[in-house]
Amino acid sequence: MKILHLSILFLLTWVASGNSMEPVFVVRNASGDSKEGNILRAVDSKILEMMDPDGKSFSIAGPVFMSRKNKEIPRLPRGNTLWLMNDDCVGFDKLEMKDDSFEFESTDFIPGLKLSIPLVDCKLIWFKNMLGLVDARSYRSQLLAGVRSKDMIVLSNSERVEGVLESLDLKTLTLESGAGKTSYKMDSISVLSLGIDANLKKEKIPEAVALVLASGTRLTLAKFTISKNVLEGTTMQGMKTQIPIEKIRHAVFFGENTIPIQELKDVKVTHFQFFGPPIESKVLPVAKNVDFLISGSSYPNGFATNGSNLITVSLDRKYGRFCGVFGFDDISGRQGRANIKFLADGKVVASWEGYSFKSEPVEFSLPMSEVKELSIAIESSLGGRINWCNCLLLGQK
Repeated sequence: MKILHLSILFLLTWVASGNSMEPVFVVRNASGDSKEGNILRAVDSKILEMMDPDGKSFSIAGPVFMSRKNKEIPRLPRGNTLWLMNDDCVGFDKLEMKDDSFEFESTDFIPGLKLSIPLVDCKLIWFKNMLGLVDARSYRSQLLAGVRSKDMIVLSNSERVEGVLESLDLKTLTLESGAGKTSYKMDSISVLSLGIDANLKKEKIPEAVALVLASGTRLTLAKFTISKNVLEGTTMQGMKTQIPIEKIRHAVFFGENTIPIQELKDVKVTHFQFFGPPIESKVLPVAKNVDFLISGSSYPNGFATNGSNLITVSLDRKYGRFCGVFGFDDISGRQGRANIKFLADGKVVASWEGYSFKSEPVEFSLPMSEVKELSIAIESSLGGRINWCNCLLLGQK
């Protein structure tokens, strides 16, 4: 009887806590509100249906950010990674070339799902680090940033070979050069860098969601739905995906009126040197395909500032809110301290005095209605690299 009683008690406890077994997300919307709970369903990026810890369902309209509660955002994947033209990257297990596409499988998606991406949408396949490579992240970024007319492989011993990719399977890769076709064993290849057509441009999707998965994979979906703990969607390249929601760590929802601050044209940046006159620029110091590390999390997009700067952005009363996150870089900001002010038309609307590497990352969401000009004033010591991530301007409702 005692065993039966304990079994019934365990069953009742398990049923009562069923919702808590599902991943809990913190969702922030365009109005600046923040709510947490389980994701039940979504038919598009405009409304998420959720359930709070007490089992009550609710909806959150206009989501902007979605993150797993108490989970760090993982760094970019290191090995067996396919990098795409739009700077997305996806990890793979098995990769083969079929006609003019790459076909692969990945543990990021539901088991047994086979995916296909056209070659023209790909620019780099990183298999593993080559011998003697000290800074893999910098080397990878250089290859991704370069414009190539031919394909290139980097062997495990760091030797480079140029040519045209003819075939790729689980065992060999064949490259055609002026001397003819040459095959290489896959375990001898570290990187395949694909020739890029500089004139190839993809039409920008006005509404999309950018995902970061537990493996570090980054994917941008043109459309998606969520039901039964699975996100089904289509990537910018037309690839259909099915992702268990438990694998999602972070998401940014881009709408027609959602603009990353670094995409604005009317920007002025003044960098105050310790020695020498100020340096002025009309663009933010944006870096792609790099890790923006803050307190263990790696944010997928943003820009960084070093030392003291004044950033001025013309808003022309077009936006209702400015939101994002900032913090000192985990590697290059350990010695930094800073005073930071956000100003709307010259009036301070938020400030942080004595902010340091030991401080918590700051998630901000500031009203900008009727604001003509936004300014960010940063007074920082040398060695104070600050990362500014997911900084979005949201249009007026």
